Amino acid sequence: MKTFAITDAGETLINQLIEFIPSQLMPSRTNRKTANYVFHSVFGRKVHRYDGIRIFVTGENVTPDFNTSDYSVGFDHLTFGDRYKRIPLYRFYKGAYTKLCSPRQDPTTILSTKSHFCSYVMSNTKDSAPERISIYDALSEYKQVSSGGKWRNNVGGPVSDKIQFQSSCKFALAIENSSSPGYCTEKFAQAAQSNCVPIYWGDPTIAQQFNSKAFINAHEYHSLGDLTDAVRQIDQDDTRYLSMLAEPWFVDGKEPDELKSESIQQFLGNIFSQPYENAYRRNRSRWGKKIKKTRL
Repeated sequence: MKTFAITDAGETLINQLIEFIPSQLMPSRTNRKTANYVFHSVFGRKVHRYDGIRIFVTGENVTPDFNTSDYSVGFDHLTFGDRYKRIPLYRFYKGAYTKLCSPRQDPTTILSTKSHFCSYVMSNTKDSAPERISIYDALSEYKQVSSGGKWRNNVGGPVSDKIQFQSSCKFALAIENSSSPGYCTEKFAQAAQSNCVPIYWGDPTIAQQFNSKAFINAHEYHSLGDLTDAVRQIDQDDTRYLSMLAEPWFVDGKEPDELKSESIQQFLGNIFSQPYENAYRRNRSRWGKKIKKTRL
């Protein structure tokens, strides 16, 4: 029986990915460094103590290192044979992803539930993009933005249910902690799950996957003033706001083929169905050994 281990990672994301492995190919879990396969992430270097087939998985804005890993799952728009699969973090948020793939609810009904302007749930700005603060400040000059996280909380304390909190607002700030092509976390999807119009900043390529008529893309505006003006105009025009609520989330209203369960299962199935020795991809000869020594 083949085995797998997990190291240098939070287990929640890894376990969510493992659910896509076809059941007939699923290895058993072990804590031994002799594991045939090892899932790993960005939180350490222990993976270099494992000789098995390495599968890198990240929810952070980190590009995979294919000198370390045989296979990788990440955010970047990369093509690298059978070694890489782009799976943005929002794909693993089941409730939010289901919402993205489902028909939109009646816009008028949604609007009737909105009693506040805009929400923001953020707790830590350390080492984060300045846009996390500057966009909030700019919109706050127009109307109060309800801040439900630990940062600048103005609603009586951190909220316990982000989706419920956001659902009372017409807009939701969905701002990543950094900007990079392809880097899109759960923030956009949770705004969608809350039936808000997301005000998004982070992935400058987001409109390749999501329908730009359904949200406000901060990357399309030259200044914070232009962005604020656009939000104000939509906020004050129910016809425009309702039209955005009617739009599908994905481009052309279709779940992207590369994010479908079958596509993810195929990627993982290829790893675990190959003869074991054939599944290695990283350099394990002279230069691979040199690289390993520098990282232990």
